[in-house]
Amino acid sequence: MTTRSLVLTRQIAWSLVGVLCWAVFPSLTLAWTDPLSHEERVGRTIYHRGEVEGADEIRAELNGASEFHPATLFRCAQCHGVRGEGIQEGGLRVPPLTNFALRHSRDSLQTGHHREAYTDETLARAITQGLDASGHPLHTSMPRYRMTSAHLAAMVAYLKQIGEDVDTDPGITATAITVGAALPMSGPLAQIGRDVTATLTGMLARVNQGGGVYGRQVQLVAEDSAGDPAKTATATAHLIEQRQVFALLGSFSPLGDSATSEVLERNQVPLIGPLALSPHVLDPPHPYIFYALPGFELQFRAAIDFLRDRALALTGSAQPRLAVVRAKVSGNLDALQGIRVHASHHALAVVVEHDYQPGQLDVEALVEKLRHERVDAVVLLGEGEDVLVLGTELDRQGLSPVLLSAVSMVGQRVRTMPNRMMSRIFLVAPLPPPTKEDVESLSALAGQEAISSPGFARMAYIAVSALVEACMRAGRQLNRSALVEALETFRDQDAGPGSLLTFDAHRRMGTSRSMILSLTPDHPYLVPVSGWVVPIGGP
Repeated sequence: MTTRSLVLTRQIAWSLVGVLCWAVFPSLTLAWTDPLSHEERVGRTIYHRGEVEGADEIRAELNGASEFHPATLFRCAQCHGVRGEGIQEGGLRVPPLTNFALRHSRDSLQTGHHREAYTDETLARAITQGLDASGHPLHTSMPRYRMTSAHLAAMVAYLKQIGEDVDTDPGITATAITVGAALPMSGPLAQIGRDVTATLTGMLARVNQGGGVYGRQVQLVAEDSAGDPAKTATATAHLIEQRQVFALLGSFSPLGDSATSEVLERNQVPLIGPLALSPHVLDPPHPYIFYALPGFELQFRAAIDFLRDRALALTGSAQPRLAVVRAKVSGNLDALQGIRVHASHHALAVVVEHDYQPGQLDVEALVEKLRHERVDAVVLLGEGEDVLVLGTELDRQGLSPVLLSAVSMVGQRVRTMPNRMMSRIFLVAPLPPPTKEDVESLSALAGQEAISSPGFARMAYIAVSALVEACMRAGRQLNRSALVEALETFRDQDAGPGSLLTFDAHRRMGTSRSMILSLTPDHPYLVPVSGWVVPIGGP
């Protein structure tokens, strides 16, 4: 890693005093002009995806096989590299496909044959028949492709440009990288959108002031999602298809949003550090969404580990009896399942499971049930008001079980908890609590007197750090495939406030660790009572 890239990700100053921040004015963002012809762009799509949306399926035949398979399973870029540079696969050296390599004669390292320079005609024959420019069979690992004559001509045309400066994606010019964010700029979550936009622009201003990314300035285009799932997908599609952004970062991800992931996969556009309170990572994971922080399922598993380790000191029992109290919202289902499995793993009995409609918690009936079942610890999946009313009722009835919840669920409402119960509350968080100085520096970075949503602003900070580091690793010849590959090289990459990110081809959650915090009546209100906790069993 270069000194420059380390400086960009680890030493970006929190304060921007005297720095003119980049504003987000879409009308001032220059339209991207495709340096490739339409035919070359189609060929590039085939090279990278193995398909063209809305067109006849492209098929591939392996040597000696009698049937054709979808070319999406045998994409050119998989073996020959995203820039046609050729790669090493085990003991096989896959040759480069750059225009220079193809248009000059050479000896094959795979077959030992000498071949002449390719012409357009012999290159088309190699793609469809598996014969080199001199008529010799290519290596047996090279598929033979079946496609229309127009698609074949597009492939040949693109291979004249592969790896050149013009071989890039939308949003990249010689002087700029345009990125986008779908954020709630209107509606009840508009303040989050304003805080995150200000943080993103402040961070990018600092990057640009330091020379940008290999001399390119990074520009942000924000689109209003209103915090609504359908509008988030629409905003994302508009950013990609109309605004022609290179990648997205720090977009707000509301519960119930599945359409956005389809838009990203269809267009093969990366989204770095979405603002998701509880990301749902599929198996296999989405190839283009890179989450920074763990969701509630991992956070609550860490909380159960913490309780198991300190059960005797906190509850007086080595095998405490648990209650799980859950507001009936979809974002809690993964957490509920994780709690059940983890409690069972530790042989902890869940003696009460109580679901309720949001805002309709019957605390008197619940507390009576907790008393009857002699509950030692309550895991609460709900908002701060629910934790507060439960703690208040427990205090009124003289009960004091341990209460476990998550910082990003309860917010600041629990600060008014009765003093006796305050020492019984433990909250799990994916980031360390910000100090007063941290919040002030973040406000200065955003160019605002105060940040109302410091948690989301810190996530935005992490997203920019990850984007810039990945772009630096990808190099000057930047494209989306190279950006994804660069992100997949992250190993405990320091991306800002308390985050160490690790990604690979099968991992799209940057970290799985959390810490446990206790609640105090005075500033700083939240104090760590554990180190970093990675749930037993991992992600």
